[in-house]
Amino acid sequence: MRASIRPIRDGLTLIEVLIVIALTVMILVAVVLMLPITRPPHNHHLTCATRLNQLHKGLVLFADEFGGVYPVPMDISPETAALGLQSGNSTANFYSYMIFNTYYSPEVIMCDEDASPNLVVKDDYRYGTQDDPNWNDTWLWDPNFSADISQPGCNVSYATLAMIGNRRKTQWRDSLDPNFAVVSDRGPKDGAWNARSVTMKSHGNTKDWIGNVAFNDGHVQKFTFSAKDPNAFSVNGDNLFRVDDPDMGGDVWLGLFGDTTEETTTPYWD
Repeated sequence: MRASIRPIRDGLTLIEVLIVIALTVMILVAVVLMLPITRPPHNHHLTCATRLNQLHKGLVLFADEFGGVYPVPMDISPETAALGLQSGNSTANFYSYMIFNTYYSPEVIMCDEDASPNLVVKDDYRYGTQDDPNWNDTWLWDPNFSADISQPGCNVSYATLAMIGNRRKTQWRDSLDPNFAVVSDRGPKDGAWNARSVTMKSHGNTKDWIGNVAFNDGHVQKFTFSAKDPNAFSVNGDNLFRVDDPDMGGDVWLGLFGDTTEETTTPYWD
């Protein structure tokens, strides 16, 4: 009797191949799911530069309609300006007016990387709608808006030019001056180096101040100043966050300002 001889297989069957492929795919999927999710780092400097550009464009749009001059709260509505949490030509009244007239939204005037614990987006901004029973028809913006960075509840993080003296008359307008700054990231008190200032931690570290500054010709520039820099915070020989010129005509002074008259103001620092 002759024994039967079975052929020896040299490879896998189609079903076995499909099973191997399915198992391989399942293993790869499991490995991918176990990997940590990585996202590209968010460029907060670019975001702030974009927002400062928006702030300056809002000023220019207003100026196009009102004789080249930027908004001055006391000129627009002395009554509403007097009712603000910070009165007169304050930073709060200026930003509140711009939000009310849809030049900005409450989110645009906040820096996402700002280190201050006192900042909060004003999500309850009052636009004078008919369903607001406490709205006064004489108001031209929401007076319940704060720029006091020293206290909880501040609604803005970007500095503006102090609207006092000759600087307001000569540069709080569409002057197209490439050397004069009008809005920026906040700086330390009186333009002096202070590693303990919360402001110093917003973009860099206690060894550097890193921030964006928007000039009156529309360009936004990033600056880095270190503690070793003898001219820290100075641009074109002018400290951005300090009063350098008694006449105030060619003097940049950027910050968050409280009660403000024609010649006096109350700056806020953190």
